[in-house]
Amino acid sequence: VFSLEGRRFFTMGGASSHDRTYRLEGKSWWPEELPSDGEMAGALANLEGAGWQVDYVITHCAPSSIVDILGNGGYVHDHLTDFFEEVKERAKFHYWLFGHYHDNKIIDDRFVLLWEQMVQVV
Repeated sequence: VFSLEGRRFFTMGGASSHDRTYRLEGKSWWPEELPSDGEMAGALANLEGAGWQVDYVITHCAPSSIVDILGNGGYVHDHLTDFFEEVKERAKFHYWLFGHYHDNKIIDDRFVLLWEQMVQVV
């Protein structure tokens, strides 16, 4: 969690590769593509310290419920998308921006999937 130009941001990287069957572990795919339990505990502590209130959430993948909307059941949940679902339910935020799913789309007015575009937020 950090502040920039008077806005508060929660950021966290990571996502499961959807094409892992075509990749080699340690060469083109790494288990560390997902945050560790310790990193997720740190994220929770940062959100708790911010009173669960931020202006923007910026991640690579989306919460499980948004993944379901995007993939029509074709995307699999993992511990990170489930973690983000908890953040979605607990945090107060204006917008959540993410890009893992290679499309440009606004979902439920607050979730913005960005792929081939950039937006200025501050």
